[in-house]
Amino acid sequence: MHKPTFSHSQSAEPFASDGAAAGAAPSPWRMAEHWPELVQAVTDQSVESVGLLLRGLDLLVAKGRISPAEYKVLSVPAERLKRCSMNAQQIVRFQGGQARQSHEKTDVAYLLECVLQESRSQLTLMGITLRRKLKPVDVLIDPALGFGLAQAMLEWCTAFGSRIDLRLDVVEDPPRARLWMKAHASVMPDEAAVMQDSLQWLLLRQLAATDGGIEIQRTAPVDGVELTALFRRTVVRPPENVPKAPGEHDHEDSSFQSVSGAHVMVASDDSDLRHAALNILRLLGITTSNVSNIDQARAVLARQHVHMLVLDRSTQRPEFDHLEKELTKLRSDMPVVQIGPAGAVATAGGEGVPAVVPRNEIQASLGSAVMFALSRVV
Repeated sequence: MHKPTFSHSQSAEPFASDGAAAGAAPSPWRMAEHWPELVQAVTDQSVESVGLLLRGLDLLVAKGRISPAEYKVLSVPAERLKRCSMNAQQIVRFQGGQARQSHEKTDVAYLLECVLQESRSQLTLMGITLRRKLKPVDVLIDPALGFGLAQAMLEWCTAFGSRIDLRLDVVEDPPRARLWMKAHASVMPDEAAVMQDSLQWLLLRQLAATDGGIEIQRTAPVDGVELTALFRRTVVRPPENVPKAPGEHDHEDSSFQSVSGAHVMVASDDSDLRHAALNILRLLGITTSNVSNIDQARAVLARQHVHMLVLDRSTQRPEFDHLEKELTKLRSDMPVVQIGPAGAVATAGGEGVPAVVPRNEIQASLGSAVMFALSRVV
């Protein structure tokens, strides 16, 4: 696989290596040329270590060794560390051109509901309450990038208040979708804190730059902290002669887009990967089955209706090639999300084409990939 190139820091000459051309002096090794690999190594280790820590805390709670309150004290900073690492992974992936974009007409209101569904347990743990008013608006955007943008906006706002208002509408001349968030707190942060280039803000700027059609603005009025995204590639819907468009939401955070009726089968003979994938899907309220071989998969399909398949393709497993082909014959409409090798190119998928989530990014991307795949069938 090609390593990402970064024109602002790499020279036009090849990297120094043992295989340098005969007669040519090897180029001096420079750390500046390898910072993406450094970030990737550090963040991979951080995500893995935090995952083990949280599993250990879950075990202690189950055994009654620590109370739920003590679990919260320990798990909240651990979750924040994991999110920081995942944000850094996303910045490197998008900045290095590792994400292949596929601009699709996407309902931003539904996308936001997916983000809220995935963030539900974490927001509850942090004591965050939401009020939202979402008008259905279509934009042309890569679904995975759009999901990451909305998730990063929400995460940025949670640093400034425990109550957040969300609005999605269209501003005119020219028509552009506007996603607006406002954080309220009893003690407002100073403007310098709002305007600093935090990791979440750098991620937001990178996502907007990668798309090329999004403007991000942040302000600190006296009554809160505001964050706005304007989408240039807005698809204008025909006007409707009703006071409120179908699907528009205006209520508190107690109701989220539900996928509880969906059934997803996770197929992998790697128990650690299955455990990680199942935990992600169960947090979304999705019913799951997990299988380690093709015979178990056939048994599940024979007795249950399965809406989609998460298939481990991180290594070459011939029997899972057969499983995917067999499912295609039995259920040509069943969407598939493949877990590819670490470092693979992430893709959103589409009609008859499976989405791909790199193995080292399942914590950050598997939930959104599954939600978008299910939106076509549930």
